[in-house]
Amino acid sequence: MVNKDNKGTIKKPKVKKVRRKVKQAFKETEERYREHKIKYTLEVITVVIFSIIMLLLLSNKTFFREEYRTDKITIRVPMMMYYVSDKDNEVVLKTLRKSAYVKDYFEKQFEGMTRYNCGDVGFYYDELNSTAIYGVKVDKNFAIKTVKIEYAYGDANCLCMSKKIGIEAEKSCQ
Repeated sequence: MVNKDNKGTIKKPKVKKVRRKVKQAFKETEERYREHKIKYTLEVITVVIFSIIMLLLLSNKTFFREEYRTDKITIRVPMMMYYVSDKDNEVVLKTLRKSAYVKDYFEKQFEGMTRYNCGDVGFYYDELNSTAIYGVKVDKNFAIKTVKIEYAYGDANCLCMSKKIGIEAEKSCQ
């Protein structure tokens, strides 16, 4: 389309106005591109961090499971407890759950187990898995609670006669 004035002559567009409009449009496009780039970068970083956290939790021995298993033992634990270590027949788990919930959970588990009192040593025995649980200790930290479960594997009578706790009892009953 050609711009004509009243006399029918062709008008030349004003170059300065056009340049100014082109510069303005270029600046706006550049700003939108920068904003989009920043948003995209933040979205990618968020997805990567979330993926790493999910991989760590999925690969954990207990987080999305209701039991801790080894070659010999199976101990029922509440879901969302992060496995930390298992040394000298003591499992260490971390959780964000309230300590009262964790204690109540294990008390309900103990109701279905046989209680043995052997002198000054007492334990709960899971006959199905041949596992003795000597105690569950919940350490209260600010947000993350540490749960320690002391256990042994073997026959209840042998564990009771050994009158030892943990790994010493398990070694003496083998």
